[in-house]
Amino acid sequence: MKFLSVSPSARASALSGAATTVNMGAYSAFYNPATMAFIEGSYTATVGAVEWIADINHNSAAFVYKPADGKFGVIGVNAMSVDYGDILSTALADNEDGYVELGTINPTAFAVGLSYANAITEQFSVGANFRYSYQNLGEVAVSTDGNGNYATQSFSAGTGLLDFGVLYKTGFESLNFGMALRNFSPEISYDDEKSELPLTFKIGISMDVLDLTDVDPDNHSLLVSIDANRPRDYDEQLLFGMEYTFIDRFVLRAGYGFPKDEEQFSFGAGIKQPIGPLTLGIDYAYTQFGVFGEVNRFSAQIGF
Repeated sequence: MKFLSVSPSARASALSGAATTVNMGAYSAFYNPATMAFIEGSYTATVGAVEWIADINHNSAAFVYKPADGKFGVIGVNAMSVDYGDILSTALADNEDGYVELGTINPTAFAVGLSYANAITEQFSVGANFRYSYQNLGEVAVSTDGNGNYATQSFSAGTGLLDFGVLYKTGFESLNFGMALRNFSPEISYDDEKSELPLTFKIGISMDVLDLTDVDPDNHSLLVSIDANRPRDYDEQLLFGMEYTFIDRFVLRAGYGFPKDEEQFSFGAGIKQPIGPLTLGIDYAYTQFGVFGEVNRFSAQIGF
C-alpha cells in the first residue's frame, strides 16, 4: 500500500512534503491532523488530483467542520483513491514467446478516514485520523492444467490504520513545532507472506521568517518549513520548503528533499481569492521524478 505515502496536496508537494507544522486546511489529516485545530472559518473542503508516474492517477477529497468556533474540537472526513490503469496479464507457456496473454487487470486502491483535532490550549493541539485502507491487485493466473486452462486467484487486502500528530506554537513570532506518525497499522497479507504498511515518523518546524523584519505582513510573507522523516521503508530524509505569499493572494513555492533517488526538487504556485464570505484557493505543483518523468498535482480548496 505504498500509495499511502503519495502526497495528495499540491501545496504540500510543492514544499517537498515539509508540511508537518503547516496548516493544510482540510488536507491536514493527510499530514498532521493536529494542525486541523487551527483552521480558519467553520468549514473547509478540498479536492485534488495527482498525475503520478506510469499513468497512475490519484484522486482525493477532504472536508473539515469546526463547530461552536472550535469549542468541541474539529472533525473531518477524507478519502483517496488510486487507478493504476490497465495492466497486461500473462502466464508462462511452452511456446515461442514463453508466455500467453490473458487479457488485462485493473488494480485499484482506496482509503477513507475520519479525523478529529482539538486545541488543548491556544498554543498546543493534538489530532488523529482513523482510516480504512484497501488495495486490490487484481485476479491473476496461478496454475494451469497444461491444456490452456488457467486457475486464477484474486489478491486483495484491507486494514485499519491510524495517523496521529501534535502541534506546538512556541509563542516566538510564528515559530511552530510538531510531530506526526502516519500509517500505523497491523501487518497485512495478500497471500501467505505478511507485509508492513509504509509507517512514517515525522518531526518538523516552520516559521514566517519575515516576522524577524519590518516588512508589512499584510503584503509579504515567506514561510520556511523543515521536516525530518523516518520512513519504515527508506533512509531518513530531510525536507525543505519555502512559500512566498504576496498580498495574501499570489503564492510561489519551492522544495527540496534528500536523500531521494529520483524525486528531489519541486515547484508550485497558487492563488487565493475571496468571493463574498467564501475563500477559494487553487494550487499547482510540479515535481521532476528522474527517469520516471514529471508528476503534476492540482488542488482546489474552499472555506467559509
